[in-house]
Amino acid sequence: MDETVKPSEMIVHLGPQHPMMPGPFRLNAKLKGETVVDSEVDIGWIHKGIEKILENKTYLQGITIVDRICYLAAITNEEAYVGCVEKLAGIEVPERSQYIRVIVEELSRIQSHILGMGEYASFLGFVSMFMYTIRDREDLMSLIDSITGARITHSFLRFGGVKQDLPDNFANDVKYVFGNIRKAVDQYEELYATDRIYKARTVGIGVVDADTAKDLGVSGPPLRATGVAFDIRKDEPYLVYNDLDFKVCTHTDGDVYARIQVRLDEIRESMYIIEQCLDQIPSGPLFPEGTAYGRRTPIMRVPAGEVFHRVEDPRGEMGFYMVSDGSDKPYRVKVRGPVYPTLQTLPGLLKGVPVADIVAIAGSMDTCTSEVDR
Repeated sequence: MDETVKPSEMIVHLGPQHPMMPGPFRLNAKLKGETVVDSEVDIGWIHKGIEKILENKTYLQGITIVDRICYLAAITNEEAYVGCVEKLAGIEVPERSQYIRVIVEELSRIQSHILGMGEYASFLGFVSMFMYTIRDREDLMSLIDSITGARITHSFLRFGGVKQDLPDNFANDVKYVFGNIRKAVDQYEELYATDRIYKARTVGIGVVDADTAKDLGVSGPPLRATGVAFDIRKDEPYLVYNDLDFKVCTHTDGDVYARIQVRLDEIRESMYIIEQCLDQIPSGPLFPEGTAYGRRTPIMRVPAGEVFHRVEDPRGEMGFYMVSDGSDKPYRVKVRGPVYPTLQTLPGLLKGVPVADIVAIAGSMDTCTSEVDR
């Protein structure tokens, strides 16, 4: 951004601590009156060096580290990381553990979408919506806690399986919670669709076209809101997604309203996926039999090689590139998260919009600053 200021222009720094975005993030905006004429994204305030940390931890220790990339997507971060090691070591995950992984990852997707929508609504002054979503999300967090033993950072996946089986009566608990969540999602949708002020601030605002999204590497709900039906669970199926019936949720308007609607639709679809898993899950071991892999896998040396493995994170494509030199620690790890490309859309989207629309557009992207900086 050119920082030369002409008459009647000024530069405003939104952040690094600002209700527009959870986490330290700064948007530098050049304004002419109330209109944004240019902007730039300023990141790196909480760089944690996670990739370098992973290169200095054993493979098993790394599972607890990847949880911290973004706590809202801890389980999918684990899936991408553990999937790399399983590919390198040739580990075949038993079918029961694959189903359990899908169940937990889809529960995580639902709670992430619900919290993201609540935070976004509060940016627009729709504080009551935030209170509703926080209340409803608690039941989902309890379900996740009952499986993994933790609400946020789980360390639940293991090479070749999962830490523990589903608890007793889990299917009944899911049935009860999902009955309430379906009603809640219908209410969210009605509130969004019938609120005149909300629609005025979202319909036709912050429009991303499909070509721009693809050029910038955008994925997840912001991409699918432009009409592009790209979902790694469908296009490159992993775990047992190939055996499940679900649709890729898309909208074509590419605006703020469409991005939120995609997430509402995906919540319903994730519940449908989980119900199928509970109907189809087979009995059997959690780890491949006749191997050393288990809940407390000893220090393991992974065969030399390189691999890239990606999964469908709540925010899009989460991929890990890993190089093994045959030791007990990865030689190189590179994370390709979904949010960094999404943030690159902001400068183009904000040009020419009123200051008041900045929070609506940025908030609708549901970004995670922790993942960007990692």
